[in-house]
Amino acid sequence: MNELVEAIKRQPSLPRFLCHIYQRLKQQRLNLVAGAGISIDSGVPSWLGLLESLTEHSETLKEDLDAHRKSGLSPEYLGQIIYHRHRHDNDSGTEDMKGDATINYGWAEAIHGAIYKDVTTDIEQLVSDHPYLGQLRDLTRKVPMVINFNFDDILAQAVGKQITEDGKGNSFSVEWRPTIMDRKDHTTIYHVNGLLPQVSLKKRSPKLIFTEDSFTDAIARSPGMSADYLLMRFIQNTMLIIGHSLGDASLKNYLRQNKDKSPANHHYMIYWIPASGGLSGSRQSDIFEANLELYNLITVFLTSDEINEFLSVLNKDERDFIDFLESVGGDKRACYCYYIAGPVAAGKSSLLEHLRCFETYEEWTRPPPKEMYLSFNKLTPEETNMVDGFIYSELKEKNRRLSRAEIGFHFMDRAPLDLYAFSKDEAENKEKTVKLQRLVVNNKRLQDGEILFIYAKGETLVERNYSRGRRPEDAGSALYYDDQSNGLKKIYSPTFCLDTNSHTAGQVAKKVVRHVLLGKYSPVDLNAVMERYK
Repeated sequence: MNELVEAIKRQPSLPRFLCHIYQRLKQQRLNLVAGAGISIDSGVPSWLGLLESLTEHSETLKEDLDAHRKSGLSPEYLGQIIYHRHRHDNDSGTEDMKGDATINYGWAEAIHGAIYKDVTTDIEQLVSDHPYLGQLRDLTRKVPMVINFNFDDILAQAVGKQITEDGKGNSFSVEWRPTIMDRKDHTTIYHVNGLLPQVSLKKRSPKLIFTEDSFTDAIARSPGMSADYLLMRFIQNTMLIIGHSLGDASLKNYLRQNKDKSPANHHYMIYWIPASGGLSGSRQSDIFEANLELYNLITVFLTSDEINEFLSVLNKDERDFIDFLESVGGDKRACYCYYIAGPVAAGKSSLLEHLRCFETYEEWTRPPPKEMYLSFNKLTPEETNMVDGFIYSELKEKNRRLSRAEIGFHFMDRAPLDLYAFSKDEAENKEKTVKLQRLVVNNKRLQDGEILFIYAKGETLVERNYSRGRRPEDAGSALYYDDQSNGLKKIYSPTFCLDTNSHTAGQVAKKVVRHVLLGKYSPVDLNAVMERYK
């Protein structure tokens, strides 16, 4: 993995990106987005190269197209011009279904010939010659969906050949219409712009999104089934985009909508750079920051060999993946644990709801008794014991679950030592420490984790409690909540603190995710903190 180690030196957060992507892969929440770069490395021409191939039969068209291109017309518009010439040259003068079908068949055949004229029909040789198709094929068989923006079926051929030979892994299907329902242990390769298989007798899509009017038609259908279907994919899953330059308007639209509707959900794009004379560090930084702010898109800059190793790491089993991450980068870890702490009504549960693109743990593992919702100063001794028993049992169970956390990022609502912030005096703290040691950590230490401390002004927290339907006598006071915030800060001395006073839950979640994926991980030794309260 020498190539990838060099990439990590350029992008120190790369191991964290791999960690999150692998976590989503294990959750079956990773989808792939395939672009033209994959096909180009297989011998398929670029978009402009494809347009040039379609003009070879007419010198006049070739010259006109070159002039149109130099005048600034988009590739889709150029495709429209070529299609118009094709229709004109093949128009029989009769408007009937057969005539249109003949024209459209000839148009598809022309595109098919241009796409595959330099592509070998030997799929094994193609996989062998391609810099990373073999690893991409293997990863494809582990995800529920690949959104393919290409017309060719090269990736599908590679997957089909391997399935024929080993009979293992996901089954798969190739579609150009949205599937109604996902199938277990099945990969769908969805050609969003249409499909032209290399073998002509295979079923092709009835329409190709190639020309200006076909793109316009596709946009006009939004919000149709296809658009809604893809948008939900982007909102509910993590996308790994490969071979794309973000030139497709529809892809950028899905990314922008995801950013607006699910601010914490970030996607990843592999940005190809040449092995020699690649992008300067400053240019990479410009692109990274722009994609992050515009699209919630994390850009990973890799050469062809590095892409191969990047995909190879994702194809490792869990043990080998952990061994790799624990040997590289600054963190040298494959598991990150976080506790969301803060006063009542600061927004902890709302933040957790936005972090479902990781692994989350609720405030309670089972429904609390009704006594939990009563004022503590009104509880009888028996009711107090019942509440205490529930709380310590929950702390033990939550600690057990977080201690068993596997690869990835894990977020827990509330930290286990929050109860110190509600004590009347040091004597009560000592009593709580005895109970913690006896009932919670007698056999298992508290799991270390970074404290994500969120807070707001006391007046704001009182208002939030009113909005939740609390009675004035139960809503608390500004001074009470300010004291609670200060008490929690004293307990944990958090390095990450975020004022939620003027931020929406989505904005708070986005800031948290940026810190988690790009900032410094600073776990707190909670057992050492507990020792201070003996």
